[in-house]
Amino acid sequence: MKLLYLAAGLLLATGAFASEAKTSYPAIYEGGSLPLNHQKVKATVEHGQLVFEQRGQRVVVSADQITAINCGVDVRRRFGAMFLDVVPKMRLGTAESDYIGVTWTTSGERPSQVEVLFKLSSREYREFLAALENSTGRKAVDPSKVPTVVRYD
Repeated sequence: MKLLYLAAGLLLATGAFASEAKTSYPAIYEGGSLPLNHQKVKATVEHGQLVFEQRGQRVVVSADQITAINCGVDVRRRFGAMFLDVVPKMRLGTAESDYIGVTWTTSGERPSQVEVLFKLSSREYREFLAALENSTGRKAVDPSKVPTVVRYD
């Protein structure tokens, strides 16, 4: 009977730890308005804030200040794609890069708009995008899939 209680306790404890969402994501800073190097950045989403850390530099953005979230995928042909595409339905000749752009407005005497672009792995991309959307309440927009409106007068 004690063994049954012990097993049930372990299962409950494991379930409690599994429900905690990952809040820190490794990314590469591809460009933008921040004074960061084009290298790895640790992006953290927690307590209504977005935090970027890189080699002692730390930038904190409140989720209320974020005005736009953009996402997209860049597909390009790899070197030697002709030989890699020999295997059918594997798409070895193409490489995909996942990007997330974040725009926010700073507060203070001179409000300004800050834009940043990050490159993430496919798994980190989905998780980071979901965390951003949940914390800000904004839906990410893929500019390549936004429909255009044509008006004929």
